[in-house]
Amino acid sequence: MDLATNPFKPGAGRVPPVLAGRSDLLSEFRTRLYQAREAGEGERPWILSGLRGVGKTVLLNQLGRDAAELKLIFVKVEASSSKPLAVALAKELHLALRRVLSSSDRAKALWSKAASVLRSFQIRVDPSGTYSFTVDVEPERGVADSGDLAVDLQELLETIGLAARGANTVILLAVDELQEASSGDLAALNVALHNLGQDVFPVPVVFVGAGLPSLPAVLADATSYAERLYDYRQIGLLDTTATSDALTAPARANGVDWEPDALAAAVTATGGYPYFIQACGSHVWAVRATDTISLQDAQIGIESARTEVEQGLYQSRWERATPTQRAFMSAMAVDDDAPSSMAELVTRLRKKRTTDLSVNRRDLIRSGHIYTPERGFVAFTVPGMADFIARQGE
Repeated sequence: MDLATNPFKPGAGRVPPVLAGRSDLLSEFRTRLYQAREAGEGERPWILSGLRGVGKTVLLNQLGRDAAELKLIFVKVEASSSKPLAVALAKELHLALRRVLSSSDRAKALWSKAASVLRSFQIRVDPSGTYSFTVDVEPERGVADSGDLAVDLQELLETIGLAARGANTVILLAVDELQEASSGDLAALNVALHNLGQDVFPVPVVFVGAGLPSLPAVLADATSYAERLYDYRQIGLLDTTATSDALTAPARANGVDWEPDALAAAVTATGGYPYFIQACGSHVWAVRATDTISLQDAQIGIESARTEVEQGLYQSRWERATPTQRAFMSAMAVDDDAPSSMAELVTRLRKKRTTDLSVNRRDLIRSGHIYTPERGFVAFTVPGMADFIARQGE
C-alpha cells in the first residue's frame, strides 16, 4: 500500500479522478463534439450554471481534455468585470492560432486568413496589446474591424470556423464566470452566436459558457432571445449515490475500501457538495493507517476538511463583508440555503422599504457573495454559507 498516493483532488477547477454524477452530461457533449467534427458543422451553444464549488470549471476543463482526445482546438477564457470579454478572447484565440500555425506548412496555408482576421480584430479591440505569431501576419482590412463588436466577433468566428472545417477540426470556445462580462459584451456575444447558428451550414464553432445560477437571466437581459439561443444545463449538488461513488471509486482504484459506517458519515457530512467531497476524501485518505477506512478515520478527516473549507471558502467571504453586509447575510441565513425574500429581509432587519437594503444587496452581488435567483429574492452563491453564518453567533 502506497500511503503517499492521494487520489483526491481538492481545489478550484482541478479535475477529480471520478466525475461522479456528470457522466451523462459529458457523454452527450462529447458526442456533439464528435458529430460537429464529422459534419463540419457547429452545434447549439451550451450554458452550464450552478453555485460555486459544484464543478462547473471542472466540467469545462474536462471538456478541454475531451477536445484534445478528439484533436479539436480548445480555447478557454475567464470573463472578468475588469477586462472586456473581446480582449480576453483575442488573447486566447491568438495563442491557439499561434500553436496551429507553427505545426506545419499545411497548417499555415489553412489558417493564414484566420490569423489575418484575428489580427484585425486584435487591433480594433486591444490596440495597446502586443501580439506576435511565429510568422509575419498582416491584418485583413475590412473584416472584423468595424468597431461593432457583434459584427466583428461574428466575422472572426466565421473565418476561424471555416479554417477549422478545412482542417477537419472544431473550435471549442469556453468562457468561465460568464456572468462577470458586461451587458454590452454579453449582448454582442448573443448576437454573434445567434447569427452563426442561423447560417444554412454553420461553421464548426461550439460555444459553452459557465457561471452562477443567475447567468441565464443575465443573458436574457442582454438580449431577449437568449432564452431560446442556448441549451441550458443546471449543475447541482450530487445525490447520495454519486457522492458515494466520488468517495469510493478513487479509493478502490488504489486498493482501499471504506467501512460502511465511515462512508455513511462522509456522505452525510459533505451533503453532495463536490468541493467538500474532494476535501473530505483527501483528508480522510491522509489520516488512514490501513487499506480500510474506519469510522474514526472518517470523523477525523471530516473535521479537518470542514476546517479547510470554512477557512478557504466561508471565512474569507465573511471577513471581506462589512458589518451591515454581515447583518444582511445573517438575516438571509434564517432561510438556510433557500432563497430569501427581500420583503422578508426588510422586516428582519427592521427597515422600512427594500430600497433601504439596495446598496448592501448590490455590493454583495458584485462581490459574488449572493445572487438573484428570481425577482425579489436573493440567495447565497456558496452551498452551506447559511450554516456557517449561523455558527458565528452573529
